[in-house]
Amino acid sequence: MAKLSVSAQVKQGMRVEMAVRQHRLIADLTPDKGGQDAGPTPPELLVASLAACSAIFAQIFAQREGIPGPVEVQAEAELVDQPMVVRDFRVRVRIHGLPQEKKEKAEAFVGHCVVSQTLCAANAVSLKIES
Repeated sequence: MAKLSVSAQVKQGMRVEMAVRQHRLIADLTPDKGGQDAGPTPPELLVASLAACSAIFAQIFAQREGIPGPVEVQAEAELVDQPMVVRDFRVRVRIHGLPQEKKEKAEAFVGHCVVSQTLCAANAVSLKIES
């Protein structure tokens, strides 16, 4: 089992800088929520993660099947207030050149992307506050 690790630090206002291996990402809130819109919000990053994972799995499928592509993905979800959660994820994948007879196989393969499987599974989040 591989461990995934991300560190995050609030730098200015609501701007959060994250480190993932050698990569740096920024998340922020919109101005109406007290941020400066320096990056996507955490819920937007969640949906972006689903889109990216689906795109990668679709590209793997296309390459294995000899389909030249390109691959395009649109992901959406609802942010609801009570309780505040992101739900009802929707992903549309377009694999240009995909033969009709391979659509079902593509859907099964792309539907098994790691992020999609994670969102569909019941998970626990352990939280520890330190001073």
